[in-house]
Amino acid sequence: GTFDKSVAAPWPKPGGAVASIRFQPELNHGANAGVITAIKLLEPVKDAFPAVSYADLFQMASAVGVELAGGPKIDMIYGRVDVSGP
Repeated sequence: GTFDKSVAAPWPKPGGAVASIRFQPELNHGANAGVITAIKLLEPVKDAFPAVSYADLFQMASAVGVELAGGPKIDMIYGRVDVSGP
């Protein structure tokens, strides 16, 4: 997740890398501002590969983003299971 000390609201109870960020209250939490744009960009990929969980897709997108920004290549381990609600 992200951290922003200027966000005074209590942090929602996340369940780890289970794609819970696509639900309220995490989706609109101040520290996650703008994440809805990234989720919308990934929807066509999810539609094309429905067997890949949102959790794996979000982690893979994050790893690729780090690499494209000049960071290290992050090896992926797949098999995360999505939560079905907040």
